[in-house]
Amino acid sequence: MIALMVKCVFSMPLVGLQKFINSIFKLAQLPLSCSHYS
Repeated sequence: MIALMVKCVFSMPLVGLQKFINSIFKLAQLPLSCSHYS
């Protein structure tokens, strides 16, 4: 849900959104990853 709000605010395609969320997880040093968009 939050990811879709970020997508709308920044007008990102889904691939860009996935990379953006993964980079946030990496910066926060969280062992998580965003699921594939397809």
